Amino acid sequence: MSINTEKIEQLNRVDRFILLLLGAKNSEPIPGPIHLQKEMYLLQKLFPKLADETDYEPYFLGPYSEIVSDEVEQLASSGMVSAKPGRIELTPDGNKAFGIMKEKSSEKEMQKVEEFKELLNDLTKDELLAFIYFSYPSQNELEKESIEYIDLLTKRPRLALSMYRKGKISAQKAAQIADKHLEDFLEGLKTWNR
Repeated sequence: MSINTEKIEQLNRVDRFILLLLGAKNSEPIPGPIHLQKEMYLLQKLFPKLADETDYEPYFLGPYSEIVSDEVEQLASSGMVSAKPGRIELTPDGNKAFGIMKEKSSEKEMQKVEEFKELLNDLTKDELLAFIYFSYPSQNELEKESIEYIDLLTKRPRLALSMYRKGKISAQKAAQIADKHLEDFLEGLKTWNR
């Protein structure tokens, strides 16, 4: 079954951003549903029309969109996406669709898709959740829904340090995630580096 123009024209905004994410960074696979959900979550924070269509809600592992999950399944059923445990990637038809979607996308959209995939794709699950929970807090909702929030509270400084050392976040962002003043975080770096 080969991709056709009609199939591509039927894709909605959520499908388009999923394909753009999967095609970004030379079609590097996304590690799984949690990473895809969080990368899409950051994108919908920047693009209001995407936010209107994704309908993110608090969930067991942070912000979750059933719509994003359903659209990945639809893209897999249509032969554009392969979703296996630990790996979501484009198929050859998906790569063709990505090329078309990329041409129709703005420079800002592609820049942000690339940035967010670069930032989040190789984080561990705990790093990813800490980044989302403590960068975009809505603590009351998280505490009620998340099955990992309480556990991550004790790991905040270690996870922030890990992301900082990987060059993923600035010292200021690391201090925010660690729940420390910037000066205290920087002072702590001296002892952690020994």
